[in-house]
Amino acid sequence: PRMDTHGAYTEVFIRWMERISKGLPPLILGDGNQTMDFVYIEDVARANILAAKATVTDECFNVGTGVETSLRDLASTLLRVMGSDLKPEYGPTRKVNSVPRRLADVTRAKQVLGFEAAVPLEEGLRRLVAWWKQETQQG
Repeated sequence: PRMDTHGAYTEVFIRWMERISKGLPPLILGDGNQTMDFVYIEDVARANILAAKATVTDECFNVGTGVETSLRDLASTLLRVMGSDLKPEYGPTRKVNSVPRRLADVTRAKQVLGFEAAVPLEEGLRRLVAWWKQETQQG
């Protein structure tokens, strides 16, 4: 929530929600097996607060869920959250971002900061969709 919904670098979530709301399938570039670690913004904010309050200095921490989710699974979850029975559409692989897997190792953040993500993917998508619907109705 509160992300730029109109910018050049708007996240895939917004693009997919726009398509689904128009009755179009979400477009996955590539085979959909690319993975990412999706973490909800409130968890990121909480991790920053924990880091600011921590007594450690000059340390780096990965913030994520520690859960790897494919774009195929992400699209399916978003479709379910939006109440759609559409199936994803696939397009050519992007040349810009060729990293096929992303997964945060959050071990140190848990050990040192006591951080663990609290918002599961589907709940985070529900909150995002609710925010987005409210934004699009106001705009």
